[in-house]
Amino acid sequence: MIRLASFLARGDVRPRLGAAVEGGLLDLTAAHGPSWDMRAVLALPEAELRAFVARGRVVVPAAEAHLLPPVPDPGKIFCVGKNSRVHREELVAHGMLKEDPQEPTGFVKLNEVLVGDGARVVRPEGITTFDYKPEMAFVVARPCHRVGREAALSVLGGITVLNDLTAREIQKQEVASGTRFWTSKNMPGFCPVGPHVVPLFEVADPYDLWLTCEVNGERRLRVSTSEHIFTIADIIAHFSRHMPFMPGDIIATGAPRGTAISQPNAAELYLKPGDVCVAGIEGLMSLTTRIVAPGEA
Repeated sequence: MIRLASFLARGDVRPRLGAAVEGGLLDLTAAHGPSWDMRAVLALPEAELRAFVARGRVVVPAAEAHLLPPVPDPGKIFCVGKNSRVHREELVAHGMLKEDPQEPTGFVKLNEVLVGDGARVVRPEGITTFDYKPEMAFVVARPCHRVGREAALSVLGGITVLNDLTAREIQKQEVASGTRFWTSKNMPGFCPVGPHVVPLFEVADPYDLWLTCEVNGERRLRVSTSEHIFTIADIIAHFSRHMPFMPGDIIATGAPRGTAISQPNAAELYLKPGDVCVAGIEGLMSLTTRIVAPGEA
C-alpha cells in the first residue's frame, strides 16, 4: 500500500516528499526533484502515481526524518460537524448542540494550529475538558466547484487522519452564545494531521473502515466509518455549490461516538499533560500526539 508523507531530513529548509517503507521513507524528492509536492503527486492517475513511487531509490531512515503534516500548507482545513447520529445525541445531552441539522454543517480549523505526527501539544492554562476526536479526512487533488455527488470522488486524492482536538468548556460557551467554534477548536496545536496520505485507489471503501483512539495504550474508541450520516460525496456536493475546494485542501468528515465527553467518567478521560494520544484508521495509519503542560512544548 502506498503511504505518502511530507518530511524534513537533516539540513532541509523545505519539505520533501516521501513514501513509507520498512525502516523509513523513500525519498521521492531525491528521485524527481523539488517541484513535486503532495498536491502534484495526488493529481496523478493511479498508474502514473505507482510508477512515480516505484522510481524512488534513496531511503531516509525513520530516525532521520521529521514528519510534517502531509500537506504542510493547505489552503483550508474544513471540518464537517455533527456527522454521527449517536455523537449528536451525546452532544445534545451535554448542552453542546441545540439544533438538529438536516444537511451537512461545517467549521474551519486555522492553518496556524496544524501540526504533524509526534507533535507536543500544550493543554492550555485553565482548560480541563480537553477532548480527542479522531476523524477520517480527505485531501483534495483537483479544483472542485459545483461538483455533484456522482463526480465527487474524482476530485479527491487520498485519505488521512485528523484529530479534532477540542476544549469542551470553551465550545459549550460558544454554543450558548450562538457563535461558531472558533476558539475551542483553534488553540495552538489543536489540529494534528497525518502522518500519511493513502491514495484513494488503495481504499476499497472509505465507509468500511474503523476509526480508533488510544490514550496511554488504553483503547478509548473503535467506531466504523459506516456510521457517518453524510458521505464525502454528500459533503462535496453540498458545500461546493457555493464554496470552491482547491488541491491540498483537507476535509475532515466528523467525529465518531465515544469521545471523552460522552462517558460517565469523562473527568478521568479528558487529555492531561503526560498523555500520549494515538488517533488512527485501522490498517492505514496512526497519528501520535503528546500532551504537555504550558512551558513544556
